[in-house]
Amino acid sequence: MASAELNPSSGLPLYRQIKDILRREIADGTAGPETPMTEALLLKRFEVSLAPIRQALRELATEGYVYRKQGKGTFPVPGSRVHRPADVRLGALHDYLADRGLNPTSTVIGLEWTEPTDRLRSALNLDSGPGPLIDGSITADDRLLHITRLISVDGRPIARPEVHLRVPRGFDPTAAELEEHGSAFTLLERDHGLVLDHAEHDVWATEATAAQAETLAVAVGSPLLAIETLFFAAGGWPVGFRSAVHRADDFKYRFVERR
Repeated sequence: MASAELNPSSGLPLYRQIKDILRREIADGTAGPETPMTEALLLKRFEVSLAPIRQALRELATEGYVYRKQGKGTFPVPGSRVHRPADVRLGALHDYLADRGLNPTSTVIGLEWTEPTDRLRSALNLDSGPGPLIDGSITADDRLLHITRLISVDGRPIARPEVHLRVPRGFDPTAAELEEHGSAFTLLERDHGLVLDHAEHDVWATEATAAQAETLAVAVGSPLLAIETLFFAAGGWPVGFRSAVHRADDFKYRFVERR
């Protein structure tokens, strides 16, 4: 019989229940980086067969929550609260975190129309006129929709993204609409048929400024992970530019390379 921590009648596979329990313990620090997660210890704890234990550990390793130390067992990865795989659908980070039981919130802390800087004008190719998918509804003189969010997990801030968007005339969402749907791109696809095709990312390490430190609840000068993203619609037309800083102790960006 499985331990009281598991519910065999829930409809959720045992390996998934074990995985979720271990992931929560890693995220909240209950399972520290020196806490071994050996098959023997987990078999004794959960009172199940070896198969669900191995599958739970395998998936946790694949997602970057644990690593294997030869001859000693499996251990939690320090600071592995949030992992952002490179293949998450564009604009769907909130849904990805929610699906993994991390209780994310995305609060709009800034919403305005702004004149493009020279850098944004160049990145978004504004001087080339309207994009093909927007079909003449935007001119090179138009302002950009500027959205600033604070993303938190279990009430703890982890990222502060800012995005500047080229949008069709008449697209003027409220903060409540953006928070309800998680992404402006969801509304653009639904209401205007503007579909993202791909994105390009630049990633680097930086230090928290005074404003960033206050927003993300870290000390000034703390390490942050900075990511700039240029979003493209079908046909290779740039439609959005995002700049985001993330707590380095809570956020990891995972890349996959194939031959």
